[in-house]
Amino acid sequence: MKIAILGAGAMGSLYGALLSKKNEVWCIDVWEEHVNAINSTGLKIKVDEEDKIYYPKATVNAADVGKADLVIIFVKTIDTVEALKKNSFLFGKDTKVLTLQNGYGNDNDILRYVKEENVLIGATAAGATILGPGYVFLAGMGPTHIGVRKGCDLSKAHPVVDAFKEAGFETYLSNDVMKIIWEKLLVNVGINALMALLNTRNGFIAYSQHALTIGRNLVTEGVAVAKAEGYIFNVEDIVDHYYIKGAKVVGQNRCSMLQDMDKKRKTEIDKINGVISRMGEKHRIATPYNDLMVSLIHAKEDSYDYV
Repeated sequence: MKIAILGAGAMGSLYGALLSKKNEVWCIDVWEEHVNAINSTGLKIKVDEEDKIYYPKATVNAADVGKADLVIIFVKTIDTVEALKKNSFLFGKDTKVLTLQNGYGNDNDILRYVKEENVLIGATAAGATILGPGYVFLAGMGPTHIGVRKGCDLSKAHPVVDAFKEAGFETYLSNDVMKIIWEKLLVNVGINALMALLNTRNGFIAYSQHALTIGRNLVTEGVAVAKAEGYIFNVEDIVDHYYIKGAKVVGQNRCSMLQDMDKKRKTEIDKINGVISRMGEKHRIATPYNDLMVSLIHAKEDSYDYV
């Protein structure tokens, strides 16, 4: 399978590396130093204390790739529309496009450029951090779920699920992938912005009772909004599984929002906690904790250029 990874940051690089064992993989990214490192010395994935090297191709220009069988989107959610527009060279009439991005509503952005029957939706619980050009730390390898939009043919996802499994990812075909998306959103709602503001790794939420209480309150608001949208979750199940026990799996990971702040980039806050705030307003559900997180993260972004 010819696979294009659109956005070869930490997660895109991780998936590109492992998939390259059995597929023709192209990592497409604007970071030239990273692209050059991959092409010259390979893509290193640090697993525990061992470096494993993979050899996908890499480029800053999608025209080098041509039409792909599968495009996996890992760009920041705020960049999805622009990335699809700039990289239209990748899409043929049968090209499948899979989003494994954070947040909610990414499939709607993709529909502007891709036929609905070719859109695949997924969520991953893996965690990774960029250590340098061509070098990524694997913080934890959780499951990946892949499905389609409501009413579309689920069999379209079968070859992708098979390819992921062959690459070594724990992967499941999901007939209710939107519930999985909601669950991942709720997990991110309570941890990403909080860890970014505290400038610490994910495991801190299990270490600090104060952080855990804030995370629980953020999730509580999210669960109420999810219920109004037709999805039922239990707050304590999420807190226990993903924050307390999950700290043992991806506790060393610096979440993507914190990695954005490290580089003084705009974050995905509006596609994470901002979703809870907007949907809360729609359903007349108060979301003060999520509202505050959105404001604090945007204020932090404003501070990047403050002298």
